[in-house]
Amino acid sequence: MTVLIGLLVGFAGMALLIIGLGFFVVFRLALRHFDQALKAEFAAQGRDQVERAAMKIQNPLVRRIVLKHLVETGGAVAVSVVRGALESRKRTALYMAIAGAVALIASFFPSLWLPLIWPA
Repeated sequence: MTVLIGLLVGFAGMALLIIGLGFFVVFRLALRHFDQALKAEFAAQGRDQVERAAMKIQNPLVRRIVLKHLVETGGAVAVSVVRGALESRKRTALYMAIAGAVALIASFFPSLWLPLIWPA
C-alpha cells in the first residue's frame, strides 16, 4: 500500500513539475514578446484610448485636469496591468513546478510522511 501511494504521489509530482515548468516557459516567452511589442506601439495605443475617453468629458475643467494628469499615464497603466498579469501567472507556474518537485521527492519517502496523514 505504501509503495502504491508513493507511486501515485510520484506521478502526480512529475505531472505538476512538467506542467508547471511548461507554463512558466510559456509565460516567460509571452512577457518577452510583450516587451518587444511594447517598444513598437502598445503604449501609444493605450494613451490614445485614454485621450479619446477623456475628450468625452463634458465639463471643460475636469476634462483639462484629466488630460493633463491622466492621459500621460494611460499607456503606462495598461502596460502595468498586462505586465502584472503575466508576472503573476509566471510566478504561479513556478510555484506549481516547485510543488511538483517537492511531491516527486516526497514520493521516495512515503513511510516518513504517510503515517502523519493516514494512521495505521
